[in-house]
Amino acid sequence: MDNRTLEQKAADTILQKAAKVNIGGKEYEAAPPSIATLILVSEAVSRLPHRRLDDKNLVLESLNVAKHCKVLGDVAAILILGARHFNEKVKNPQKAEKGWLRRLFSRKPKLTQHTQGEILSQEILETYSPQKLYDLIAMLLQRMDLSDFFALTTFLTEVNLLRQTKVETETTVFGQ
Repeated sequence: MDNRTLEQKAADTILQKAAKVNIGGKEYEAAPPSIATLILVSEAVSRLPHRRLDDKNLVLESLNVAKHCKVLGDVAAILILGARHFNEKVKNPQKAEKGWLRRLFSRKPKLTQHTQGEILSQEILETYSPQKLYDLIAMLLQRMDLSDFFALTTFLTEVNLLRQTKVETETTVFGQ
């Protein structure tokens, strides 16, 4: 758990210190907040199942919904890598095949291409508990300056509502 004082946390936020996250023994420096990252997160969240869980059968309901929640790893990976690095391609050699006949005829390992986001998302899903994943996403979302984004979009929406959309030049008869 985080043992820093409130003043230390506030100073880190004001100075925009990068959050460091350890996943699977590898340390990542969380990307600075950007609108493109927020857009990608919003897109990923929209892929979550839209269901209200029944309180009486919470375990069964949760297990039923869990199969559709692979996107939670994507959300965490987007928040860590940022929109700029989430879709970067990375070449990974395929795992060695077990059969001796296949090894005899294969000269080079085949290279598969995955994105950094896919790799990190899978690592998060395999290593993090639900509680740790919740804490990670909550901590990273706090850094996103969501209140500023909300204020900006609200302001622009109001400006759009106030502008004149149609100019009437002729008078029309009622009912036409």
